[in-house]
Amino acid sequence: MSEAIRLSTMLRDLVDVLIPGEDDWPSASLAGVHGILGMRLLEELGEDALLQVEQALSACGGPLGPLDEEQRMIVVAKLEASQPRLFTLIRTATYLGYYESPGVIPAIRALGQPYDPVPILKGYHLEPFDRERDRPKHNRGFYIPTDEVKPVDISGLDHLGERHGRA
Repeated sequence: MSEAIRLSTMLRDLVDVLIPGEDDWPSASLAGVHGILGMRLLEELGEDALLQVEQALSACGGPLGPLDEEQRMIVVAKLEASQPRLFTLIRTATYLGYYESPGVIPAIRALGQPYDPVPILKGYHLEPFDRERDRPKHNRGFYIPTDEVKPVDISGLDHLGERHGRA
């Protein structure tokens, strides 16, 4: 099996453990999330990102392909415990990619949720700001008009670490 197919299969299997799909919801791989995840990993971790993920999965009992569903979940749980930063990146990219997928949007809307996949074009309707209605009611702090804001003298602070030999 070529490296490209092996790594793509690895990503497909991984995202399907995180979002297996059911009923009217497609699996993550059916929604194309493994490709999105691959790109996010490359952006965050560099060219060998997929090999890093493959090695991490192998250290936890992978590859996922020959394993049954329960064994796959155990391997991914081990990945989460042993590589929390990597796992968080994988999970976050998978979830964002899934819920932005055109194939998933109809399932979201079928729940009765208003969902605009590209809200920046039209935005969501918001009431105009009303100074009285939107004023904080907790009585903490106070409003200072922008033209009355004065800079704070921080010259006495060790914010650059000069006193501690840091540059």
